[in-house]
Amino acid sequence: MSYHQHIPAGFLDSDVNLMANRIQARHAILVDGFRHVIADSTVLLLGAEDGRWCYTFAAAGALHVVGVEESNDMVSRFLQLPEIGLGERIEMREANPIEALATDAEAGRTYDIVVLFDVIDRLGNLHALLHAIRAVKPRLVVIDGLFAMTDDAVFVMENHRGPVPESYVNPRLIPSRGAIAKAARDTGFEMDWIDWSRLPEEDRLGLSDYYQSGPQRRQSLTLMPT
Repeated sequence: MSYHQHIPAGFLDSDVNLMANRIQARHAILVDGFRHVIADSTVLLLGAEDGRWCYTFAAAGALHVVGVEESNDMVSRFLQLPEIGLGERIEMREANPIEALATDAEAGRTYDIVVLFDVIDRLGNLHALLHAIRAVKPRLVVIDGLFAMTDDAVFVMENHRGPVPESYVNPRLIPSRGAIAKAARDTGFEMDWIDWSRLPEEDRLGLSDYYQSGPQRRQSLTLMPT
């Protein structure tokens, strides 16, 4: 996933404070809120980008983090990150995240936590995705990505913005809130939407994609097996 694809429109014209606030807020909501589960855990991070999120989960207490990213450029950047004493806990793989998940499931590998960042629109079969996630036996699943804002179980077709790896399907299939809710029920997960509204308005700089109006919005959710 390229940097340009997951930031709000016009974000690059903003100052560095917006980026810093975005990073801090996302860490607080998507990582710090789950430190009690992350501690001493194994984490599979699908959509690891340049590995910085891998370091974030390791710093939060994960004993082993497997990051999967199919962009060679992003994986190369991971190798250039400064060593901060957590590198021995991180394994970075260059692979298609969905295919890597399926491979781990077939091999009987297990993880305490599975995290998906910007990969939920890679395929139209949410049931197959969630069945594969169940197969690696996580206690917690965290998903962050773009969703259509309807309770109807549908997908919205939209072309990717900017350059993407050749393996990406165009157009991408953006699932609705209703689609992921139905798939979660059908595959035996309890689903909860992460409440971004609890973040005070003064702390929302650089996070417009989580609050924008319209048919689509960036959303976050958790899944727990029932």
